Amino acid sequence: MKKLLTLLIAVITIAPIAVLFKRIRTILSIKHIGQKFYTVNYHADYRLDKLLAKGVKNVAELVSFVSKEIFFGYPIKVNEIISGCTCFAAKSEAGEILVGRNFDYPHTGKLLVHTKPKNGFASYSMVCLSHLNISEEAGTMPETLMGKLMTLSAPFACVDGINEKGLHVSVLELSTAPTAQNTGKTAIITTVAVRMLLDKCATTVEAVEMLSKYDMFSSAGNPYHFFISDTAGYTVIVEWPDPKQEMVVLNLTYATNFQLAEGKDKGAGGGHNRYETVAKTLEKSQGVLTEDEAMKLLDAVKAKGSNSWGTQWSIVYNINNRSLKICCDTNYDKMYEFKLGHK
Repeated sequence: MKKLLTLLIAVITIAPIAVLFKRIRTILSIKHIGQKFYTVNYHADYRLDKLLAKGVKNVAELVSFVSKEIFFGYPIKVNEIISGCTCFAAKSEAGEILVGRNFDYPHTGKLLVHTKPKNGFASYSMVCLSHLNISEEAGTMPETLMGKLMTLSAPFACVDGINEKGLHVSVLELSTAPTAQNTGKTAIITTVAVRMLLDKCATTVEAVEMLSKYDMFSSAGNPYHFFISDTAGYTVIVEWPDPKQEMVVLNLTYATNFQLAEGKDKGAGGGHNRYETVAKTLEKSQGVLTEDEAMKLLDAVKAKGSNSWGTQWSIVYNINNRSLKICCDTNYDKMYEFKLGHK
């Protein structure tokens, strides 16, 4: 409680009125939808351009930046646990591009973040709340004041999303050596890259080009590959395989948690059975699925899990409509739907 009061005093006495107003407005927009699932409309400036100019090599540097720029020097904590995932792209009969995504993780709260940056594209993106140290165990769920305040760091913790131009980005964890490029370019970590692509890129080509301008570093000590799709149906998977860790772009439309690029670690990791199930389903349907069929495929490859671990959300993005359907904790009878306005 003493630390919370210290943070509140800092926010009230140090923050300019305009900045304070936007952060309060963001906090007040938090809604509990159900099943530990929340939404927030992010009105504040999360200083992405400043972070990209500075560069960031690890989560500790990101935490330091967020602490200084958003929490006025108040120390914050994050949690990082290994996760599994499945992602695929398909077409509807009408030719719309669909992306299905499972996020497999220890049971936690979920947050759908709506951002509309002044110099970027509006987007919806998903955040695992325990990554922000928001959890029942810590007594910091969004109903609490601390949980509400910690939500201000959410834009830098997104793991999948779609923007108003129809660009979709997801990240899926791998089990090979952590990515740590060192070519002299500005450093960036996984979740910051997701934020950057959603804010600044309209197409898959633009996203790949932007990623190539940075030295990639793993967010949580584990490597990731990026799954990127756009309204034209151009889907790629981007990896940085050992030993050279040069960026590799693969024209593939589904992925789980093993390396797909050629090299000594090709096939290393998990999710092979899930991968085969997706491959057979898409081959049989010739890559055409309805939104309901895409969700059924996510159900078929969900993590069996346990009382503490499993599929936290299944989400189907309709890229052309800039819409999404999501279910939480494998409750496929309960869907939540959202649509993003687009230009």
